[in-house]
Amino acid sequence: MRLIILFLLVPLICNAGKIYFNDGNVLDGKILEADGSHVTIERGEDLQRFKFPISLLTIDSQKEIELYHSQGRYSSIPSVKTPLDKRALNSYASYIDELIDRNLRSKKINKTKDLDDYSYLRRVYLTLIGRIPHKSELRKFIDDRDQNKKDKLIQKLLNSEGYVNHQMNWWSDMLRVKDRVNGTNINVGAVYRKWLRTSIKENKPYDKIVRDLIASSGKLFEDGKGAAISYFLRDRGMQEDNLSHTVRIFLGTRLQCAMCHDHPFDRWTQKEFYEMTAFTSGIGNVRINDANKKIGKLSKIIRDEADEQSGTFNNWRNQVRDSLIFGIENNGTGRIKLPKDFAEDNGEPGDIVTAKAIFTPAPVFNPESADPESRTIFARWITSKDNPRFTTMIANRIWKHVFGVGLIEPIDTMMDDTVANNPELMKYLERVMVSVNYDLREYKRVLLSTRLFQRESVKQDYKSLEEYSFAGPLLRRMTGEQVWDSLVTLVYNEIDSSTRLYLHNQPDYSLIFERYKDASAEEIYKDFKKLSDKSPGDRNFPRVLGIDKYAKDAKKFPDRYLVRSSYLQYPAPGGHLIRQFGGSDKEQIDNSSEEPSTPQVLTLLNGFVETNILNKKGADFMKDVQNEKIKNKQIESVFLSILCRKPNTKELNALKKLIDQKDGFKHVAWILLNSHEFIFIR
Repeated sequence: MRLIILFLLVPLICNAGKIYFNDGNVLDGKILEADGSHVTIERGEDLQRFKFPISLLTIDSQKEIELYHSQGRYSSIPSVKTPLDKRALNSYASYIDELIDRNLRSKKINKTKDLDDYSYLRRVYLTLIGRIPHKSELRKFIDDRDQNKKDKLIQKLLNSEGYVNHQMNWWSDMLRVKDRVNGTNINVGAVYRKWLRTSIKENKPYDKIVRDLIASSGKLFEDGKGAAISYFLRDRGMQEDNLSHTVRIFLGTRLQCAMCHDHPFDRWTQKEFYEMTAFTSGIGNVRINDANKKIGKLSKIIRDEADEQSGTFNNWRNQVRDSLIFGIENNGTGRIKLPKDFAEDNGEPGDIVTAKAIFTPAPVFNPESADPESRTIFARWITSKDNPRFTTMIANRIWKHVFGVGLIEPIDTMMDDTVANNPELMKYLERVMVSVNYDLREYKRVLLSTRLFQRESVKQDYKSLEEYSFAGPLLRRMTGEQVWDSLVTLVYNEIDSSTRLYLHNQPDYSLIFERYKDASAEEIYKDFKKLSDKSPGDRNFPRVLGIDKYAKDAKKFPDRYLVRSSYLQYPAPGGHLIRQFGGSDKEQIDNSSEEPSTPQVLTLLNGFVETNILNKKGADFMKDVQNEKIKNKQIESVFLSILCRKPNTKELNALKKLIDQKDGFKHVAWILLNSHEFIFIR
């Protein structure tokens, strides 16, 4: 077996090659050093050295330098104080608009019209907190005469519980968060969801969240310290898949093809894939060895004792096992063996390779160290301001989240020749992201303060997403979660209050961990015996221990299934309205869909709206309508609640006769809820 040591202690220097300039000139030479703005090249014919701005080179040459030679990119950008003051906010937003307008003028494309206040409010609510505003929120905004009311509203929503709920869905779709991971007996996803929710609520910077996930270690349920290892538990026993997901999610680069052979469409080799995987080597099956041995002893005791309750004990043991054994005990070995089916010529099956990054700046670590901490180093490298794709990926991902289309599409398939459809704007957004220190709330505040966000959606056909020019945001259908949360808002206006908090499938298993973490196998068995005397045959262990808070409160909680989508089980079950409207099954990254379909219409037509909204006597929306005694006001109330606007004269005249019929306002509401205008974000 050969040992291949790949030291990463010196900057990369490329072999002699051709460097192309914008003016058509070509230079044969090699790159000696580069940063975010300048490059030093040694000419091949006479070894003379030249330093000049990278901007003089063609886009392809710039990309080559940026990805594989630059040792400095954005680390020198100073941070700004957040929240941004009005001057800084307007400066950022205005320059974004200027770059958009310049691009539109060059293509002779007209901008869409400005939104009215009603449509603006609906869009900003759906964008930031994932639901439509209820009538009182709408009227409060419309009646506000403050010239700064839009930014006041944006900041209010960004700091609301609704924002946390909406972001939970966004993060869980990206990270594929599930309540029940394959091969487990408890909903281990509950602790992951709790950790994510806390991180979002605390406004933890994006780069810090990513570092915490990738460099995580400890025991899953230990006082919140090890909850972030859920990121690896999600792909337990599939280290290579986890690496592929990591690079795709956070660097927008697809390596999965290189898992089995050299990438057929990109530059990556199979060996490079395993050099990257070596950074996370050591996570194994995400198990704590001592706890695993203790559970083995407990299994033997249950088997040997052969108690009449042994079936129940085995069930309880499984729940105790999954509460104790999951964790990571090292920070990465930095080495990995090439697989038995390694197919390429630059290595042999069984060769040991050492971690090596695919982009500059090259991370530095000692593979011979007793504790190489390669995962910690990997986490720092991925989230570095100088990593050529980390900032690009998140700046573009959030841009798409707000406007419906990325400047780079698809957002997670970047290659060496990938160029944003507005390169100058993409670079500027990256600098904004770095300057606000990856504060996603503040970055979104900048985007929502642009004139672009305040324009009507583009309803005309366009050539492709890659060529979308942003005359206005893209016309989009609501996500499954937005549809659900908007419908539930009609029933319970205060959907984000603590009175509407009911967690489905999320018991607190840390209490089981605390109960048994220091107990021996014999002590656990004795406790089982005592518990079985009180609750014979009951296999719901959290209930037996009295720790399933929400199960106990279920009968007292009205409409416990009509709560925020972020409190429902992950993923929503097949057939649920969220899934019918494209909600993710959490199996693949960003697996939700916003495409309209016939089953979606049938879902609304065939009873959901009527049963859960129109015929629910206590629904807030229905009470508002019934409180209006004048026909026109009833119709107006329905429009404001559902479409977030007043009806026009033609609509009023057409619906007056209908409102006179029995349950007439219900018919009007049913028509509006099944309309395209409700489902789409204008």
